[in-house]
Amino acid sequence: MNSRLLKIFESGFLGLLGFTLIAQQQKRFQCAAPYFSFISHSELQQFRLRFPSLYVLEKFQVEHLLSVIRNQTTQTKDFRLYSDRLIRLLMEKAISEHSKKLAPPEGSQTQTPAQEIQFENKQFCVVVMVRSGNAFLGEALKVLPGASVGFILVQEHPQTKDPQLMYCKFPEDIDQKQVILTDAMITTGGRISTAIKALQSNGVNQENIAAVNIVSCEKGLSKVLHQFPKVKVITAGVDYALNTIQDHRFPGVGDFGDRYFGTVDQ
Repeated sequence: MNSRLLKIFESGFLGLLGFTLIAQQQKRFQCAAPYFSFISHSELQQFRLRFPSLYVLEKFQVEHLLSVIRNQTTQTKDFRLYSDRLIRLLMEKAISEHSKKLAPPEGSQTQTPAQEIQFENKQFCVVVMVRSGNAFLGEALKVLPGASVGFILVQEHPQTKDPQLMYCKFPEDIDQKQVILTDAMITTGGRISTAIKALQSNGVNQENIAAVNIVSCEKGLSKVLHQFPKVKVITAGVDYALNTIQDHRFPGVGDFGDRYFGTVDQ
């Protein structure tokens, strides 16, 4: 009798302990910074050794901006302000990693020979993934006011959940462009992979594509960079994993499009 009671007690205690740990984990992923689940610096370095075309902004540049964006109580105006600041950094990084031409400077003020790094706005095309990628367009055109713009819509199939290409509109000469592909997040990698395939089918080479996003996760990045090793991926942070129940990244930023465009109650 005592042994039966002991077993019942043990099973009940273990169940309670498991429930408590799950609740603590869920609470952790709802918190604002500094409680991120970003992979550590050493893990990130190892990840980059495997995928040298991955570029992650320096932590000191972005940790405060991300802390505001990740905070679920941040109001729309502040969410938009801090997102724009972060997007500007990402866009500048994307431009810096694209190929440029060296040309002799005109009217050089220096006594030593120098070359000027030049690029033309029109050599770039910003391809927006509807809808969260639209948030990048304002800052992109401030940095590249002469760039052309393309749009692409990828949605999940209602039954299979597989990504489907629904619409795309690119400039006719996109195969001659340096493409900056914008989306808020890389989660499973399905959306961005579908978009890259659409660009390739229009003649764009992998090495001419930079996929820019605010946050990514290891699983999605691995999928994309294994499939497209020459595509540059530029992000502000890399998370550990996915929420396997809802298939959304955690702690994440919620639905970025809804929060940025103010289509949800705060």
